[in-house]
Amino acid sequence: MEMLDIDIGDFLHEHQLPDSYKGLAGQWFMPMLEEIQLHHKSANRTLVLGINGAQGSGKSTLAALAKYILQHQYQLNVVNLSLDDFYFTREERETLANEVHPLFATRGVPGTHDIALARNAINKILHQHFPVAIPRFNKALDDRHSEIDWEIVSKPVDIIIIEGWCLGSECQPLDDLLKAINDLEEIEDNELTWRKHVNEQLEHHYPGLFDMVDLWIMLKAPSFDCVYRWRLEQETKLKNRLSNTDKITQVMDEKTISRFIKFYQRITEHTLNTLPSKVNYLFELNENRDIQSLSKPTIFSSSSPTQWLVYTDMDGSLLDHHNYHFDEAVPTLAQLEQAHIPVIPVTSKTRAEVEKIRVNLGNQHPFIVENGAAVYIPSGYFDKQPEGTVLIDNYWVRDFVKPRQHWQSLIEQVRPHYADEFRTFADAGIDGIIALTGLNVHAAACAARREYGEPVSWHGNGALKQQFIQDLNSLGAHVLEGGRFLHVSGDCDKGKALSWLTDIYQNANPQCQMVTLGIGDSHNDIAMLEVADHALIIRSPVHGLPEINRTEQLTISNHFGPKGWAEGVNTIIDATMQSDSFTLPRGNHG
Repeated sequence: MEMLDIDIGDFLHEHQLPDSYKGLAGQWFMPMLEEIQLHHKSANRTLVLGINGAQGSGKSTLAALAKYILQHQYQLNVVNLSLDDFYFTREERETLANEVHPLFATRGVPGTHDIALARNAINKILHQHFPVAIPRFNKALDDRHSEIDWEIVSKPVDIIIIEGWCLGSECQPLDDLLKAINDLEEIEDNELTWRKHVNEQLEHHYPGLFDMVDLWIMLKAPSFDCVYRWRLEQETKLKNRLSNTDKITQVMDEKTISRFIKFYQRITEHTLNTLPSKVNYLFELNENRDIQSLSKPTIFSSSSPTQWLVYTDMDGSLLDHHNYHFDEAVPTLAQLEQAHIPVIPVTSKTRAEVEKIRVNLGNQHPFIVENGAAVYIPSGYFDKQPEGTVLIDNYWVRDFVKPRQHWQSLIEQVRPHYADEFRTFADAGIDGIIALTGLNVHAAACAARREYGEPVSWHGNGALKQQFIQDLNSLGAHVLEGGRFLHVSGDCDKGKALSWLTDIYQNANPQCQMVTLGIGDSHNDIAMLEVADHALIIRSPVHGLPEINRTEQLTISNHFGPKGWAEGVNTIIDATMQSDSFTLPRGNHG
């Protein structure tokens, strides 16, 4: 498809681009955009396209061009978002500066974006909850525009484009933070407070946004050294577009820019090393921002093998709610294992409990415990130990929250306000857990061995329960309501753990495309059901269906428990089991 099919003269004029950009777009970007629109047609759903690029690399221009072409040439409805538009307000950043570190007064680094606002906006568009208000940020004033100036999305969207300098960036090992990377860090962050907080944001909060991206583009700078000049050119363009009044406010001079880009150096350099192998379209730039090459590190074609990953809740889903049996799912489990499709337990249960269940299931795959608090991967399952894991008892373990004792201490802080309204597992002991769950003594002993959180059995006033949850949340805990218990832990959920483990599978098997199925029956499964490629909700005999936003790739079982589980799995992936599932290496598969 040639660029000459449409006239982009108005686009070139608006973005102060030379006529030569038309040839560049036709050579490099049009073939990519044609593939993207074909991918959208095949997927038959709203796609999220992410663009990463260093300061001044041209990512905003590419995002604008992509929208222009996709709308005018392919008649698709496209919404452009910038991570910059989700900066906290200046007042909010000043609060961060006072409470965490003075450097947070300056916008830019992870921790200065309202990630919850960004995820909420994208989710509303994906699930067609219109109208959706999109914030806009005024860089000249260094503050968010008033809500009256926000963009309103009021009709279905085919493609969401989001661009950002740290989009897709990863946290660093803590040891890498010890050495200052420039004089800004050395002088103004000599206690590492700012660096560590930024890193924690990348580890715990930003992945939830990045996981929403379906296709990735990277404009890769040759090094950080050229970013200053690019950023200076960018500021000059901004200055030329502004009124004289705005020019005297927050437009930066050369000295200010020199300091400003130091905020970005650490993450930019780390991203230049870590992201390229994980994107779908990698454009290598030279020092003049000319494209030198295009590669497709992880692009998938229609002939790419598919690897299904089945992430399943246990109680009430794979296991019967009343007796914990799974007999009716046994034939399907055998089919999945024969087809080399991993079944990955994702549960509120402890490691000790899951280990016993895995023996009964004949399952040797990774598992996720305590509502996403930690992932356990049998050592040797992949060729290389995944980054960020530690070796514990023949498992590679990735934990996401603080240990159990921390959450118990928070419960004790609020306990005086709630008298005898609840019992924790620690309160109950083995005999009490038997009474609460119906487990035998051995199973109850395993359930008592919590490592990352504390289950709470609420038997008092329902209204007080919500206040109890709010009180714990205000202390920094996160409370999930399961089918039987409240689970008090940190900022983790089954969806985040699913996304992390799927990335590990993908990195270990780049030649195939991972497709995930999330299976659950209750409130604490919602995050997993929302982020998986396909969702299967199992009907429960004791409570209603969990309320989720998604409407696409969603199946609801007709039957309860393991019978509904087998029914749904067979409906969704039976054809795949017969044909095109990629076979993992035997030694790594279990």
